[in-house]
Amino acid sequence: MKWMVMPLCILLSSCGRYESIPVRIAINPWPGYEFLYLADRKGIFEEVGLDIELVELASLADVQRTYVQGRVDGMASTMIEVVHAVGEAQEPLTIVLLPDYSNGGDVVVSRSDIAQLSDLKGKVVSAELGSLGMFMLHLGLERVDLRLSDVKLDNSEQLEIQSLFESRDIDAAVSYPPFSTLILRDPNYHIIFDSSQIPEQVIDVISVKSAVVEQDPEWVSRFHQAWGKALEFARTNPQEAYQIMAEREGISVAEFEDALSGLSLVGESDQRVVLSGDGLLENAQKVCFVLSSNQPLNFECSDIEQKIRVPDL
Repeated sequence: MKWMVMPLCILLSSCGRYESIPVRIAINPWPGYEFLYLADRKGIFEEVGLDIELVELASLADVQRTYVQGRVDGMASTMIEVVHAVGEAQEPLTIVLLPDYSNGGDVVVSRSDIAQLSDLKGKVVSAELGSLGMFMLHLGLERVDLRLSDVKLDNSEQLEIQSLFESRDIDAAVSYPPFSTLILRDPNYHIIFDSSQIPEQVIDVISVKSAVVEQDPEWVSRFHQAWGKALEFARTNPQEAYQIMAEREGISVAEFEDALSGLSLVGESDQRVVLSGDGLLENAQKVCFVLSSNQPLNFECSDIEQKIRVPDL
């Protein structure tokens, strides 16, 4: 990649007009990420001088896989994919933005004849292995004194869940909007657990190769500006913004607004606080230990601070 050896003078505004390096970010449907699509659609990235291409994919598993294969420079994901990616790619990632905490947006959906989480013992539960689904399910089952080994795991991606329910191949599934929104239109399914019961444990992040931040010291602050402008556009133009974001997710505006109610969005002015505190790396460490207890990782969890970085703001 030729831009990797581009002289710093070309990158820095102190040497003349700011010219950003091109950065490709893998992304999948999730209401909190939609504000990045909004920034792209409304020309906000260009407005702040960034050259960003969003690579649209179907699932978190696809996002992680595409990053590890070296086809993108960063990804929008949960902390789970970041932990996996740094082990598989053997290259550090820098978390540059925390768009939201899931506060009810991630859910365990089941057939209506399953009343509560403890009823899942011996049942078939769909959860993408090594992804958010496993982490959510682990934390939920832990609350009712069950373990992952107490359920029959089905490793299916979000696009498959609705048909698996209809064929009765699964009894429950870990899901999130817009996929969970479509499932819950049917009164035969309901939510038996959600991320509001484990506050600030499910974190969404935008991360890029650490080389991007090292080469372009202005990149993170400009990315924060773009995020802030996208949130402000949605605040001042809600009808247009929500229509754009809902259409892209394939749900109604009302459903999109309902999905957003399950998130705690983090504004531009709060990014410095959430990125510089201990909470982010502590969460990464917890995720690492949970994942490593169920499958081997390519590094020791004690090395997490060398693998996952935060920018010097």
